[in-house]
Amino acid sequence: MATIFSSGGIGWARKLSGVGPTIGGMTALLAEPLQTDPVQLVSDGLQRLRESVPGLSDTEVQERVRAVESLSRQAHSVMLDLVAEMQARNLAGHTGFGSTARLLADMLSLSKAEARTRVGHAEQVGTRRALTGEALPARLPETAAALAAGEIGPAHLRIINEAMAAISDTATPADREWAEAHLTGWAPRLDPAALGRLAARVLVWLDPDGPEPATEEAPAPSGALRLRDRRNGGVGFEGWLGSEHGPALRELIERLAAPRPASEGIPDPRGVEERQADALVEVCGLARGAEHTPSSAGEPPHLTITLDLNTLIDGIGAAACDYGSYLSAGEIRRWACEAKVIPVVLGGRSELLDVGRAMRTVPLGIRRALVVRDRGCAFPGCGRPPSQCTAHHVIHWIDGGETSLQNCVLLCEHHHRVVHHTGWGIRIHADHAEFVPPTVIDPQRTPLRNPLRC
Repeated sequence: MATIFSSGGIGWARKLSGVGPTIGGMTALLAEPLQTDPVQLVSDGLQRLRESVPGLSDTEVQERVRAVESLSRQAHSVMLDLVAEMQARNLAGHTGFGSTARLLADMLSLSKAEARTRVGHAEQVGTRRALTGEALPARLPETAAALAAGEIGPAHLRIINEAMAAISDTATPADREWAEAHLTGWAPRLDPAALGRLAARVLVWLDPDGPEPATEEAPAPSGALRLRDRRNGGVGFEGWLGSEHGPALRELIERLAAPRPASEGIPDPRGVEERQADALVEVCGLARGAEHTPSSAGEPPHLTITLDLNTLIDGIGAAACDYGSYLSAGEIRRWACEAKVIPVVLGGRSELLDVGRAMRTVPLGIRRALVVRDRGCAFPGCGRPPSQCTAHHVIHWIDGGETSLQNCVLLCEHHHRVVHHTGWGIRIHADHAEFVPPTVIDPQRTPLRNPLRC
């Protein structure tokens, strides 16, 4: 005897007891399941996959992880298509909910913010319909295709959507198409944080001068600082500094906040926040005796800003700072009034031919050349500035590697460890470094470069 169960309109048969007619020795169920519903087919497939996990080899586990993540992203694409369909049919209005976001939140027990996000994303990558009912392409077709193919996830979608919304109204349709294609092309190879940094750079490329200020608008403040007395006699403070002065403060604080082991083999017991507070105290002390300013590789704290000479002369355009923020050419001109400008001569293929002679040792000159070439950590997607990087020998010095531009690359501490311990390869070219991922990350080992340094 068989009993039929159903859930959400999906039916299947389950034999509980009894013996029915047999065919070739097999017991035939009285109600044969007919798997025509795609949701049930996917659910059954996932259950079979779950049951197969213990018997998988290490390589198969890695392959399944990639495959299931891709399926998860494809499922999210279908979800957004369904949300777009709900919107097109005005199901929220017909059921008295007022908005699709509110209906979605109640249906799926989502937060209001998450429901609004899904509706907003569905409007950009979901299938649209004309008044005649004809299907229209998504507003962000490249992004929609990448999500449907499982190449990008919801976090990538959020960053691309926000970047596209932030593009200036003066941008041409061709510029918008390029921006979406560029971000979507890089997204499968970058984590969301790195993609966000690339998106910020794209926005600067499209509008290097930023929004035009109003003629009667007061000058923008350089920052804000609020001080308050604490009950224990200390001072509390909070505030912010703008893009012109903030990077300079970070450079000083982070230089002085590096861990300082109590002795060999004993790590610094202070946390990051405590070290940064101690660094601020030290900065205040240095302000009272500027001749004791700390040095790095023989130089006092400095920021590296790379820009075309014509940009500096004309005062039009923007340039990137160490930390990935951008300054207008006008702001840089003001800095150049008091700064030491170190020229770097580049060849036709941006090859380094000569480094300015404001140097004392060969390592300092090589480091300066690395800063110009790599502009910070060269690992794909990393935005760490040169001050937080060390020169890594591609071929270790002990193994006969040279201390030269052709054998060195700037890496932050984290990616230095990654390269040493996880099987990444490095190729040095005239004007950039390429990184070859291990097979566990990319079986094809396709070389990558850092789009933030391109």
